[in-house]
Amino acid sequence: MGWLDPATAMEFLSKVRDGQLPAGMEMVGGQVQRLGERAFARLLVRWPALGELVAEPAKVMRRRKQAPKPAARAGANGKATSPLDEAALELLVAQLVAAPSWQNRVSAAEALAHLDGDGVLSALTRALRDSSVEVAIAAIDALARRQDRTSLDALRVVVDNRDAFFSPVTRVAALSALGRLVGDGELAPIMACVRDVDAEVSIAAIAVVADRKREVAAEQLVPVLRDATGFFLPVVRLAAANALLRAGALDPELVQTLLEREEPGPVRRVLERVAQCPPA
Repeated sequence: MGWLDPATAMEFLSKVRDGQLPAGMEMVGGQVQRLGERAFARLLVRWPALGELVAEPAKVMRRRKQAPKPAARAGANGKATSPLDEAALELLVAQLVAAPSWQNRVSAAEALAHLDGDGVLSALTRALRDSSVEVAIAAIDALARRQDRTSLDALRVVVDNRDAFFSPVTRVAALSALGRLVGDGELAPIMACVRDVDAEVSIAAIAVVADRKREVAAEQLVPVLRDATGFFLPVVRLAAANALLRAGALDPELVQTLLEREEPGPVRRVLERVAQCPPA
């Protein structure tokens, strides 16, 4: 997946919002979603596919769901997948836990993604709370490769964020990884994030839902467009509209119902485009 230039991401973000964001974040009304401008730009740099959902005018085509690629797994004997003596493995674990440079900790997490042994899982799990977001994301990628229940549960803890520790960027990384690995029956924690107070997390959850069955997408995302409380930011509502289009869930009858209440803006333009050229 290619990366966007940071300046391009910032310019892109400025074009897809309705109105202007202050330097830090946007908050509308009372308890509503918030969006960190710089954090969201970082997300677009790292996960350009999210940009498809906030692009306006909408250019999101319905696409076939692709099965997730299986991640590399440890050998059947539970040992490392490449030759490595115990001392070297312990050194990598120690580097991930205690190296003063975040770059060195990232390198250790990336190496441990392909290895197994004493202390590896616990070190990667601890690294989720590293002071560097880059280290936390590297740990998320390493845990996602393992695909075992303990690793997936660790990623769910990040997504749930019950102690409000994890940044939106870290949560998006965990959410995106889980979205590739779990089946429809395990989507509940991700679906709950559609209504997350952090708009970045909400958009990432919408991206996961967009590639599921059309019935799942409709159930989770139509309420975003129908919501009249003002909770959802305009960019999140646009992501939901584009996701519904991608999932093939915007049938003509639904579109007409939504248009009856939709104010002028990007979401209305998505709906009008579908009304003029309904999907076959």
